[in-house]
Amino acid sequence: MAKNLNYLELTMEELDGLDREKTIFLMVLSPIEAHGPHLPLGTDLFLAEKIQNQYLEVINEDFPSFQAVTLPPLPLGADALPRPGSLGIGAPLLSRLLESFGKDLVGMGFKYLILADNHGGPRHLLACERAARRLYKKHGFYLLNPFAREFSLMMSGDQKFLEGSGLETGICGDIGDLHAGTNETSLLLATGEEHVREHFKELPHHNPPHPGKLFVFLSSIFRFFKKENLAQEVKTLGRIAAWAEDKETPSYIGAPASASPEAGEAMLQCRRKVAREIIARAVQGEEIKLRPPLWPLHILARLP
Repeated sequence: MAKNLNYLELTMEELDGLDREKTIFLMVLSPIEAHGPHLPLGTDLFLAEKIQNQYLEVINEDFPSFQAVTLPPLPLGADALPRPGSLGIGAPLLSRLLESFGKDLVGMGFKYLILADNHGGPRHLLACERAARRLYKKHGFYLLNPFAREFSLMMSGDQKFLEGSGLETGICGDIGDLHAGTNETSLLLATGEEHVREHFKELPHHNPPHPGKLFVFLSSIFRFFKKENLAQEVKTLGRIAAWAEDKETPSYIGAPASASPEAGEAMLQCRRKVAREIIARAVQGEEIKLRPPLWPLHILARLP
């Protein structure tokens, strides 16, 4: 049997013959979304496909006795940028959908499903993690979205994460480079330069606006109670909300003109390292709890 299988190509007999303890399913998950004037609507999906291939390499290299099976990609996600071209679904529906897929795999006796994701919508990542924790608590099933951890490290500019990559804050997918800026443009250049429109080199640097008064107030409350991480995440959410709601601002944040395929490859390697550790912990039987930004407020994932 081939090392990497396509679920759609399997017969029922071949599916039944898979080792339940040593089969890992993978699935691309990201919405169709506006990514500035220089990147295609399928940016997150193209990147997630590239990332899924990296995960397959990790499984083949680190767990040669395991079988990898790819499921059809899902062009779905919550909190897609509200601009023309974006297509998304609500966070509650996303969570239920993932939990339903997990339950079906549980019913067939399987244990692992890894999501290849590139969408940092706040409630998107919360919904994925809610489904993951429910599936593990009820069934001992691993629904893993390494991007939940990777995105947290990107947003915080974690130095250990970026060590050896040559990347730094402002160009690593943090709040100053959140969407279709240096990081995502670099990632897509590393994935397939044909996807990136040539005029990306002419686009000016665009910063997100300051958060509204409500978010500043909420942030100060969390800071008062010594919830520093949450306070900063709420303030960041306020900047994202202010940008997303202002339809007159560009549909990108950061400096696309500074992008390069080398920077994209460096980020891919950083993310690969994080995913490798998470997959290894799951295979060893450890409970995995990934903390996406705003996790203490995961009730937000119940909102439509």
